[in-house]
Amino acid sequence: MSHKLREDFRLLWRGLFLEPEAYHEAAEESNPFVHGLFLIVIVGVIVGVANMIGVMLDWAITPDLQQLKETILNGLQAMPWFQAMRDNPVAANAFRQQYEFGWQIANLFTPKPTNGFLTLITTPAMLILSWLWFSLIAHATARILGSKAKLGETLGASALAFAPVLLNVFGFLPSVVVAGIATWTLLARYVAIRRVHENLTWVRSLIAVFVPPILLRLVVVVLIILAIPVMGVLFRGMMP
Repeated sequence: MSHKLREDFRLLWRGLFLEPEAYHEAAEESNPFVHGLFLIVIVGVIVGVANMIGVMLDWAITPDLQQLKETILNGLQAMPWFQAMRDNPVAANAFRQQYEFGWQIANLFTPKPTNGFLTLITTPAMLILSWLWFSLIAHATARILGSKAKLGETLGASALAFAPVLLNVFGFLPSVVVAGIATWTLLARYVAIRRVHENLTWVRSLIAVFVPPILLRLVVVVLIILAIPVMGVLFRGMMP
């Protein structure tokens, strides 16, 4: 492991425990955007590998869906009401179509090895998007509130604020949920913003921290409202 990589791991460790000086160092990097991107990728790859292991474990202990489907169907066919339904071709055909459709939906949520490998790409990608969204919106908010800091400083420090996401590595164990990561990350973001935008009061720094997630939720709500008619049409098209 190179010296620089070891230093980055130490920086993430210090950022995890909310050391203000660590956030200052991340903000003062010669190229904070590139360094911040590298930190995000490190976190994303580590968590992605853990997620992949978790998916593989879930897949290993999940019963074969086709066998489960056939076993349940055999049990249903042995019931009196199913025997009676066979005398009605329309009802029997409708049941068959609905039964197949239900298992198609279940198949979408069944753990698969391909999904595990996919997390190696999706986890870093989602963290990068989250980092850029938070950094850009929080920086713009801080500037509106009177900050004089540079965007690169916010990007560098905000990247380190994703260090608590590393705690998700423990989620690879089945049924294990690590609580408090969202709150820990929020505290790390506050430390990052407070350290970079030093001329802001703590209240204005807090506003800059909360605006990005609130705005994101508003955007999601609007997109959901706009997507409801489209999803209704698509769902009706999928129905047998």
